[in-house]
Amino acid sequence: MITWLVVTGCLAGLGLALFVAELRPSPPELGVALERLHPDPALPGEAVTDREPDGAYEALGRRLRNFPGVTVPQRELALVGRSPERHLAQKLLSALLGLVAFPYVAFMGSLVGVSMPVLVPAVASLALAAGMWFLPDLLLRSQAAEARVDHLHAVAAYLELVALERAGDRGPAEALLSAARVGQGPVLRRISLALDRALLDRRPPWDGLSDLASELGLTPLQDLADTMRMAGTDGAAVYKTLRARAANLRGELLSDELARANVVSERMVLPGTALVMVFTLLVGFPAVSRMMQ
Repeated sequence: MITWLVVTGCLAGLGLALFVAELRPSPPELGVALERLHPDPALPGEAVTDREPDGAYEALGRRLRNFPGVTVPQRELALVGRSPERHLAQKLLSALLGLVAFPYVAFMGSLVGVSMPVLVPAVASLALAAGMWFLPDLLLRSQAAEARVDHLHAVAAYLELVALERAGDRGPAEALLSAARVGQGPVLRRISLALDRALLDRRPPWDGLSDLASELGLTPLQDLADTMRMAGTDGAAVYKTLRARAANLRGELLSDELARANVVSERMVLPGTALVMVFTLLVGFPAVSRMMQ
């Protein structure tokens, strides 16, 4: 029995380690970035097919995409830089872990002499598997929210850079390209790739910026694309507009940070109150106990 306990404990630890490793945010894939820079040509009206994924892990997720009713949060995945195939494979592995969790608990209980009806592990495992199927979606939303804030900070800096380039008497298209190549951050590199892709397609750079804004769901980036489109087609002066939009965006981000800080401060009131109550109870209990005696 001791040998079985050691073996099952090792397997449980290995499964938990693999589960935690799969839930960690994966780094952006180089192949996806190169594909955006050099997309396969497609005829007008022809649907652009995805690149054939490499590896059994992505192939499993690709097969899941063909099942009816399976939805993929495209914008959230684009913000965190994760492929839909990898996300679906994580959902499947999470559900399988939930499916085998309760039978494993029942098996461990049977080894120590605790038995339970067969219906209990069956129903509980199905319910846990359904809940674990949606767990990667919840984690993805949290990661996408953090990535969205990082993108907005980078867009605010990019607005300032474009305004400075325009103040240096550069053209609208040249200002967008030069400002994107100043920094080495992941967001600015992503903007630079979108602009280069638009140039390869013989389109204005603000069209590539608009495509990236639609992919990520970033309204300030779309506003920048519209503003530079007006500057490129109508010759409008956009320096003050860009500086004002950058200031407004930084103000909105600062307000959100202050709101989150206030929420965290309010959450700290309850633990502090509980600590004071426990300390008061420990100090006053001996005196009250002696009085009652």
